[in-house]
Amino acid sequence: MSNWWQLFLNSLGWGRAAGIALGIVFVVIGLSKPITKTTLDPTLKEIADLRPDAFMEGVHQRQFDANGQLETTLVATSLLDFGDRANAELVDPQLWLERPPATWYIEGDRGELTADRNRLHLTDNVIANRFEDGKDPWRLSGETLNWDQTTDLVTSKTTTKLVQGESKSIGDELVMNLNTNEYTLGENVRTQWRSATSSQ
Repeated sequence: MSNWWQLFLNSLGWGRAAGIALGIVFVVIGLSKPITKTTLDPTLKEIADLRPDAFMEGVHQRQFDANGQLETTLVATSLLDFGDRANAELVDPQLWLERPPATWYIEGDRGELTADRNRLHLTDNVIANRFEDGKDPWRLSGETLNWDQTTDLVTSKTTTKLVQGESKSIGDELVMNLNTNEYTLGENVRTQWRSATSSQ
């Protein structure tokens, strides 16, 4: 063993020298280990690439009027929020609108909520049901539906089917007031009545 190494060990002591040697080994191993990158789930990466202000899953939101009465319930699988830069995107949106004496239930596969949160545009497999005690339910269906919260008007520029009791009407558009239940299905409307059959 060379003299300089012997002097070094004597001055530090064997324990301290062993600790330093072990530290050097760990540093060398740490530097030689390849750097691993954490990867995002592909769906989350796609969402992150859109640079949203917020992303929420399991959305459940209630809105009350000035008297504390429930007005609107919104449920969705997810909400992608872009603030005032663009419309918010909803997956599987469902709405319950309390408009006494009726309750409306509206759903679609996709939805867009304007940045001011006043208008909702639903697309793909859109259904709107109206329920009122003692009356036949209404069932609207089509590919698009727009709800304006400021006027409570529901509109559509695509073919809409309305089943109301024993009658079924199909029109090329829809304008409906949720509070008065007045509606029009456009100019090209076809209506079919089903006659009730009695058992003998």
